[in-house]
Amino acid sequence: MLRAPENTAAAFKAALSDGADAVECDIRRTADGQFVAFHDARAGRVCGRNWKISETTWPHLKSLRVLGREPIPHLDDILNLMILRPSAEFYFELALGKGSDAADLALQISRAGVQSRAFMLTYSCRTELLSAARAAVPGVGLAVMPLFPSSMLATAVKAGASKVCAGWVDWPLTKQLFFLGASAFDFRKQAEGAALAGVEISAGIANDPREVRRLKELGARAVWTDDIPMALKYV
Repeated sequence: MLRAPENTAAAFKAALSDGADAVECDIRRTADGQFVAFHDARAGRVCGRNWKISETTWPHLKSLRVLGREPIPHLDDILNLMILRPSAEFYFELALGKGSDAADLALQISRAGVQSRAFMLTYSCRTELLSAARAAVPGVGLAVMPLFPSSMLATAVKAGASKVCAGWVDWPLTKQLFFLGASAFDFRKQAEGAALAGVEISAGIANDPREVRRLKELGARAVWTDDIPMALKYV
């Protein structure tokens, strides 16, 4: 956030320039059917206009600036960045209402020819979105976020996903619950077993050196962070 506002093309570029292997963005659909990268359901917190993204058309949204600095990225902006960065993976967290939206997103990604590096991402309780995306584009990547790190390979298999993004959200005690679960259900053994099955388990979001080191010790194959230079010192 010190270098570029969240979920903007400038933030994605900065992360990749700092050495990230992948970036994640939240994807929503506008009232006129366009896909945009935006975390919140409404634009008020970061753009000053409390418009609901799903009820606002793209011509209105593209006039806004995130924290007064950067435009809201359209899907085309992200796809162009993917084409320019052929080694980077992109994770699209599906803040979408129905399976047909996920299918349309996958189709648009496929038309850009980058579906093998694009991962549709959602919680394990919403895997119908992943199924719809895979049905539309068999080659698109799928990633799932378990609600608790107890049976991560089984969660991936059930979702048809090759990536498991475990970790915590920014709510009270969720980080502590994650580490308790990781200890109780042998995160390292799960990660090793998943790797043998061709499933990568990553974890985070770790923005403290102690968290990065602990995730590495637990056997996470990759770490999610908002501070790439810091994390690179410890992974």
